[in-house]
Amino acid sequence: MKAKSMVLLLIVCVMLPTALSAAVVDLSLGATAQYNQTLGDIKQEIDADSWDGMGDFKNYTLGADLRVKLLIAEVDVVGTFGSYTDASSIEYTEISTLTTAGISMDLLGIARLGFGMGPRWIVRMNNDTGDFTIFDETGAPQTIDSLGDTFLDSPVAYRATVDFNLGNIMLGLNYTLDTEYTFNNAAEVDDLFSANIDEGKVGVSLLFSIF
Repeated sequence: MKAKSMVLLLIVCVMLPTALSAAVVDLSLGATAQYNQTLGDIKQEIDADSWDGMGDFKNYTLGADLRVKLLIAEVDVVGTFGSYTDASSIEYTEISTLTTAGISMDLLGIARLGFGMGPRWIVRMNNDTGDFTIFDETGAPQTIDSLGDTFLDSPVAYRATVDFNLGNIMLGLNYTLDTEYTFNNAAEVDDLFSANIDEGKVGVSLLFSIF
């Protein structure tokens, strides 16, 4: 019991100065680009000394990154736009919206570390037919009868960020990892921790601090 109290006290001692020194409200908006290959694929490319994939613009999805920070609490909304090809070689235009809630801490005014989690809503348009389809955490298509149901069936993802402060501009890296957990199956908590870390994707963001 004493050890747990010491750990909690240490956490408070570390986080309290960070919260007190941070701006009360921080709103940042900018652009983001994510490499479509997973971290595992990137490792294989590095081992093979092959950089062709990273040099191909088609392997990136582009989008917008909005972050609202209140002391050490932060909400991120990321929207990306890119291409997707399924196992049947059907080509789609994919629109993805990820909303996460978590914590964000400034380090000596030089860098900012953040971590959050939330649902990723995926919509794909068939490039041949123009039909829009929403997909669940397993990649299975869903009917668009109820937006509320599709939200509950959306996969929950983790997002970690490391940003460097360049005045009113922040330049950083982010890592997004989808899980098989959904709010519709809230009791299956183990799905939050069963994701393979190598299945996540790396991106970069350029943010402008509005206030």
